[in-house]
Amino acid sequence: MAGKNSRASNREAHEVDQALFTAPGSAAVTRLSAVDTVRARVLLSIEHALLAPGSKLPRTELIAGGLEVSPITARRALESLVDDGVLVRRRGRGGGTFVADDPPALNDSSVTAYRADEQSILRLIDQRSLMESAIVAAAAQRATAAQCDELDDLIRQSKSAADWHEHHIPDTRFHRLCAEISGLPEVSTYLACYEALTRYFVPYPQEQLNEGRDHHARLVAAFRAHDPMAAVDIARIHVDALRREMFVGLGH
Repeated sequence: MAGKNSRASNREAHEVDQALFTAPGSAAVTRLSAVDTVRARVLLSIEHALLAPGSKLPRTELIAGGLEVSPITARRALESLVDDGVLVRRRGRGGGTFVADDPPALNDSSVTAYRADEQSILRLIDQRSLMESAIVAAAAQRATAAQCDELDDLIRQSKSAADWHEHHIPDTRFHRLCAEISGLPEVSTYLACYEALTRYFVPYPQEQLNEGRDHHARLVAAFRAHDPMAAVDIARIHVDALRREMFVGLGH
């Protein structure tokens, strides 16, 4: 009987893990190949004029780092978009990969899958908002001056980034470090939610990232002051901005 109860408990624990780590939004993403997720994010950036016709894309390695895929995956996705006429390759000095001057509108299945997840994305934002509030409240009570200095350095790295892809790396490290500083046992669950949501992010022009960096600077100030309520207020504003900044809000 004890063995049966143990198996039932393990099954229930696994079901809870699945609910936390794949729901509400991430399960839909995992049905797409890594190449298709890159295609969707680039196409949505072009559709919403975040990548303008004729604009130059960063190096493949930077795109891979920003979208958290391998360079091979990023290269294959970009090559497929070149084949579709959305992107063009130019050789010589000043060459590289560019958005076509008149990119065709594709009825792409990867974009359709992303759009179908709108309600799941909004639930993920809700979930992140609740968990990040707890994370920053705890972090504000525990943060050391050295940890705050490290967070400030990540903000400086983001400011000096050449583009969104380069910015995304220190930005992600910032959120991970906040979670680490909190010391909460639920950090792994929070990071699973955070990472699920980042898979829906699309590249933005650098000038549109200043508001988020300001939120981060204010958050570090709250940490230095050991003010958990101020930290929570800032975190909620920061996460709530995703409702209008992510592609699900741009089309409304």
